[in-house]
Amino acid sequence: MSQIEASLAAEMEKKTTPPPFERIPTTTPDRFSDHRVLSDIMVAMSDGTKLACDAYLPQGDGPFPTVLTRLPYGKTEPYTYMPLIGAFFASKGYAYVAQDVRGKWGSGGVFDPNMGAVEVSDGYDTIDWIVKQDWSNGRVGMWGESYYGFTSYAGAVSQHPALVAVAPGDITLNRYPATFRGGCLQLNTVGIWAIEMMAQEYQDLSTIDPMHMPLAEMANAAGIPSSYFDKVIANPVASSFWEERSLLAGYDAIRIPVLHWDGWYDNYLGYMLQDWQRLSETNAPKRHNHLMVGPWDHECSADKLLRAGLIPVSEDAFGHRWDHFIAFFDHYLMELDNGFGKAGPVHYFTLGPDQWQDSEAWPPQDIDYQPWYLQSKGQLSSQLPDDEGVDRFIYDPDNPVNETLQMDCWALAGEMGDRRDIEARDDVLVYTSTVFDTAVELTGPVTAKLHVASSVTDTDFTVVLCDVFPDGRVNKIQDGVLRTSYRDPDQVPQLMEPGQIYTLDIDMWATSYRIAEGHSIRVEISSSDFNRYDRNPNTGAPFGHSPTTIKAEQAVHHSETHPSHIVLPMIKR
Repeated sequence: MSQIEASLAAEMEKKTTPPPFERIPTTTPDRFSDHRVLSDIMVAMSDGTKLACDAYLPQGDGPFPTVLTRLPYGKTEPYTYMPLIGAFFASKGYAYVAQDVRGKWGSGGVFDPNMGAVEVSDGYDTIDWIVKQDWSNGRVGMWGESYYGFTSYAGAVSQHPALVAVAPGDITLNRYPATFRGGCLQLNTVGIWAIEMMAQEYQDLSTIDPMHMPLAEMANAAGIPSSYFDKVIANPVASSFWEERSLLAGYDAIRIPVLHWDGWYDNYLGYMLQDWQRLSETNAPKRHNHLMVGPWDHECSADKLLRAGLIPVSEDAFGHRWDHFIAFFDHYLMELDNGFGKAGPVHYFTLGPDQWQDSEAWPPQDIDYQPWYLQSKGQLSSQLPDDEGVDRFIYDPDNPVNETLQMDCWALAGEMGDRRDIEARDDVLVYTSTVFDTAVELTGPVTAKLHVASSVTDTDFTVVLCDVFPDGRVNKIQDGVLRTSYRDPDQVPQLMEPGQIYTLDIDMWATSYRIAEGHSIRVEISSSDFNRYDRNPNTGAPFGHSPTTIKAEQAVHHSETHPSHIVLPMIKR
């Protein structure tokens, strides 16, 4: 079995393996000792389509406030943990409803991924049904991660009067940048998802070859054609296709409390932070717009593995997340004066000291944004370079940096490890600081500005920020990627002139990470991270349709005239 086949087989096994725990950990007291389940209730939407629901009800006197989750992954499938989550909410005094979205699993209709208007309407109709049940007290919240975070946002956009608060996680309202980060398709995750989801249940992905060219024919070549994958490939820039799959148009109307939550290694982190910021500036009262960012990836790997990359994470982080959810719903849905959010609406985890912190804003106040410059001989320094330096490498799309080829990038924090083998490659440039004599905390957004040239008209550049341990191990802190034709976000994609120097602004999203005393920081520069992202064939052909590849001669300039650097949010503690 190839590495690719093994990775895809592991993904399918994960979806059919029972949960590794019998109960969601929590420090909050139970309000009910038992619950009952009403299974496979078929609820009619306004167009007559019936959607399948399970209701988990506390065994005791009601009525109860309700938490609703609408998901496409199967309301009783092991992967979704819905029975465990239903039992958890019921033990805390909430009715919990899990619903298969339209066209998936037990529900009727046709599934059209992220179709905003459909999810808004179906969310409204489902809430309308809930409040008419004798076990409902008429107050509803929504919770969910990933796609069911999207449906939670859709519920808020619906403005149903009974919807009191929502807690969406690991997702963003804007599906275009979430699919194409810096112009690069998130192939390992969103790209494969676009194929997997085009069936009533799960697709068999074992025949997919992510190296297939042209990329547009990858699904067809695997014998599992996907109309949605075809549409994704056909829309590599913002378009009406993505507007239909966005909730941004209705986002401004949200007035109810929202708890946005994510992890430092999630595929959607940067866009979740943008969603939180937008709502903070334009809509709900700031004290009602909450943010939680933990030591997680999309699958919350740290909960099970007790680490994020090479950094240990205490087992308390798992329960802390669920305690925070309950505190949020207790405050807004049960209207309990429990002090939720009084320390600040932003609650975030700092990797290294294993510490939760609170802030009035994101990013926090008093950050020292420091540029760290690439220097000759692989040095990284806070001082401007004083010589005319340039470093070169060859990027070969047929031999890309392929660390993630055998990974599940939804579970990136659990999959990634020591990066020394990657840094030994000829196509990875490495720049390292001197050893820190005191600990430094990096908390806030991270950006890079590179001055580059290439022998081709279109290519990619990647940047990775790393923590170098005294024993030589290297841990990823954060990273970013940009396709050069997408270097100006306000313009249509533009090819380069070979040999001309261009400035690339690369968004590396954000972090909260302690660099310990005796450690160094390091920046890696390359041109691929396959198959986390699709590889650029360097031909300049329309996206997804190049049948061939060519090598690119890459140049990274670092001088007083072209000071390539990374900007770090530094706090000394």
